[in-house]
Amino acid sequence: MNAKRSPAAKETTASNARKLFVLDTNVLMHDPLSLYRFEEHDLFVPMMVLEELDANKKGMSEVARNARQASRMLDEIVSGAEHHMAQGIALVAPSRGLASGHLFLQTEAIDGSLPSSLPTARADNQIIGVTMHLSRVSDGRPVILVSKDINMRIKARALGLEAVP
Repeated sequence: MNAKRSPAAKETTASNARKLFVLDTNVLMHDPLSLYRFEEHDLFVPMMVLEELDANKKGMSEVARNARQASRMLDEIVSGAEHHMAQGIALVAPSRGLASGHLFLQTEAIDGSLPSSLPTARADNQIIGVTMHLSRVSDGRPVILVSKDINMRIKARALGLEAVP
């Protein structure tokens, strides 16, 4: 593996395995502070999640306010990054010590191949595709989809992925 740090293939020991949690948009729209609730584990935000946050930020509803807050928090984290985002951004400083993992944003196109029964035009399926790709390249590191959408979790589990609310 090259010197560039990969979110899916991070050095770990068996007893201290850092998990990689792939966040669905609805997790951030339900609780923007969830960015800091994964303690020592790493987070991956697919590009589609940023698109969906952008699409849901308008209006006065709680969902719109949370989408704006999540976007502001991501902007604050990214703005404070001292190196290229593909290497992960430490969450210790922005979380004020609540989280010690890293945030990874999707910075390049990935092979998000899906079974033909799942249309790639759907955002949920694209996020599942990202999770599948990260699982394939993880070198045994646990990759877990986090979603409030029960049907998305069911589809992910049907494809052999770990998924939690």
